[in-house]
Amino acid sequence: MKTGCTVDECPRCGWPQSDVYEVLSRHLTSEGVVTYTRCACGAVQMRVQPFQPGPVVAEAETCGAPCRGPVRDGGPAAGRGRGG
Repeated sequence: MKTGCTVDECPRCGWPQSDVYEVLSRHLTSEGVVTYTRCACGAVQMRVQPFQPGPVVAEAETCGAPCRGPVRDGGPAAGRGRGG
């Protein structure tokens, strides 16, 4: 994967990159997550958050009840819905 430069603020107006003004779109790619943002001055920028190795952790509330934690293969909730 090619690496670009890291910018801490907008090169046009100096707005801090850590304070995203507006997210225009976000896309999953084979390299990571590409996000197009708009600065307060109107400049459009593309950001790439590369995928990094590590555990996959996900939680969701699908039935309205709070989640009981991540489901692991072979655990008590494996193969069953969370509502029962």
